[in-house]
Amino acid sequence: MGKEIQGFSIWKVLLPTFIGLGVIAYMFSREFNLSDLKQISITGHTVFWIIIAFCFMLGRDAGFTIRYRYLTEKQLSWKQCIKVTLLAEFGTAITPSVVGGSSMAVVFLAKESIPVGRSTMMVFVTLLLDEMFFIVTFPILLFCLPFHTLFANDTALGSGVLILFIVAYIIKMALCTLLIIGLFFKPQTIRWLIIKIFRLPFLRRWHKSAVKVGDDIIVSSREIRGKRKSYWIPLITATILSWCSRYLVVNAIFMAFFEVHDNLLIFARQFVMWVVMVVSPTPGGSGFTEFIFKQYLSEFIPLAGIVPVVILLWRLLTYYNYLLVGALIVPGWIKKSFGKKDE
Repeated sequence: MGKEIQGFSIWKVLLPTFIGLGVIAYMFSREFNLSDLKQISITGHTVFWIIIAFCFMLGRDAGFTIRYRYLTEKQLSWKQCIKVTLLAEFGTAITPSVVGGSSMAVVFLAKESIPVGRSTMMVFVTLLLDEMFFIVTFPILLFCLPFHTLFANDTALGSGVLILFIVAYIIKMALCTLLIIGLFFKPQTIRWLIIKIFRLPFLRRWHKSAVKVGDDIIVSSREIRGKRKSYWIPLITATILSWCSRYLVVNAIFMAFFEVHDNLLIFARQFVMWVVMVVSPTPGGSGFTEFIFKQYLSEFIPLAGIVPVVILLWRLLTYYNYLLVGALIVPGWIKKSFGKKDE
């Protein structure tokens, strides 16, 4: 992983930027309508909700920063936690969604003087907390909203997304179950199961990596057992803060430009979107994310011609900002962390 970080290239920033902006440019060429845009007046109301959207973006980062602070039991300073958060978000932005920044967080934490065993445990805990958020939130949304309203329509796309969502949700439940058993009850059993699964012929090429994951679960289990409620409450609260803030950015942007009648449904649609975006093979879901946004949220935008403008503003607040910040801080971080003392 260290070699991958040292191999940082500006192309890892430019590629997802070109892909995402290319899709948005295509939307502008096909759908943008200047007359629709002229119907929107920039008022104090608009500025207020844009500021709120920016605050939600900060809330997303604040949640992760708080989580790292309490995961390390305050061993890291707030400044260090902010740096790890921004590095992890940058890692998420330049890797396919299925990889994400969590796997890179082991390196980031280790370079902040957190032992690899503890940093691995922290990654497992963050993964468990994030997946549990999805597992618990979906039934709550179903209780508040009719099932069919969560998915765009009855077209082939809507049906395909529904199937994909169900499969992903089942996988998340299975992953949570394995993590809970492995971290809190039977780590040796989970290690044995993982190794057995990856001895299958079509999975054998990843057998060594599977053994390491199994070993990491055992080490993480030793670290995490016996933690009190006072350890978990801030982590759970910070996780809820981060994910809800992430979704509410869109609600705030919508409210800046037009009247919104169903904030909860918009929030819920983003929940579906996020699960679907996990399958994107592009860095940070660039291109695919913009397409899914248009399919699932454009119906809430009364002026069809400004959909590309809203998508561009959303991605500027929630994606391109992390590419920019990462491009500014990563080179210096690499020089400091992988410099002379590692040579």
